[in-house]
Amino acid sequence: MKILAIGEVMMRLTPPNYKLIEQTTTVDLSFSGTGLNILSGLSRNNAQTSLLTGLPNNAVGKAAASFIRKLGVNDQWLHFSGNHIGTYFLELGYGNRASQVTYLNREASSFCQEEIPRELLRESILNHDLIHVCGIALSTSSVSRELMLETVKIASELNKKIIFDFNYRPSLNQDTDHNRLLNDYKYILSHSFMVFGSPRDISNVFELDNQTSEELVAELFEEFPSIEWFSGTVRGENDTLQGVIYQKDTKVISQVKELTIYDRIGTGDAYAAGILLGFINNWTLQDTVEFAISCAELSHTTFGDSPVLDESFVRLYMKDPFAKVYR
Repeated sequence: MKILAIGEVMMRLTPPNYKLIEQTTTVDLSFSGTGLNILSGLSRNNAQTSLLTGLPNNAVGKAAASFIRKLGVNDQWLHFSGNHIGTYFLELGYGNRASQVTYLNREASSFCQEEIPRELLRESILNHDLIHVCGIALSTSSVSRELMLETVKIASELNKKIIFDFNYRPSLNQDTDHNRLLNDYKYILSHSFMVFGSPRDISNVFELDNQTSEELVAELFEEFPSIEWFSGTVRGENDTLQGVIYQKDTKVISQVKELTIYDRIGTGDAYAAGILLGFINNWTLQDTVEFAISCAELSHTTFGDSPVLDESFVRLYMKDPFAKVYR
């Protein structure tokens, strides 16, 4: 089963040793994005993965492509045009100081400004079984929004399974026409097979108040019959995390995990990759959610957005979480 993600790749700049930007003269450089992160978690577990995105036609775009290949993701569907990539600084938090993300002119990136040829888009979708799209692209630019909508249209026509990640960001939608955004979300949800998000995402997008999580998810299933899976994580007090999978008449929850945090960014993508791996391999729902939450837990302990631990390591951890050395 081959999976294609369509979405933005960004350049991440991280001051070392928990420093603030004003305290450093050097940064760690990497590339990331929701789709790329999820594909990274799948590719290291032998899934066939590809990314379609727009990258600048310069040395930075070539460096991003090299990074994508290093993660084991097929680069056949990359489109090079323009000269800018979305960039963000991540100042890693420490103790009571939260991490802070600062975006630099994201809306001017090649992905957000340069149109990807529709022939390339259709051919890439035709060659895959699962198609992952992300809600962030509905808010970053008109070009990226139209790409997401066209992706869903083509994938639906070709009877492909659509995986939709809510990734609703209120900070990106302050100047957005909410009615238009709502219609876009509804269109994608009406064609989606699996959805990643939280009840809060449902509440925020659809402006539903005073309802329980179960009521919100039940409304989602009722309004959008194509959805068969809804999954996400629940953060508790004192840095705890729990995974949950909803199907129309089923709810499966994981153990509660107590987190030790080195880097928070990309941990939800590690969870989504775990869920998708379970789906691809036909694991039970309980095994899938336990594996996925372990992926998310361990992702908090590694540097960078993209998952770097494979199934064998995660299974060792699940079997013996208190071991200090695996031999």
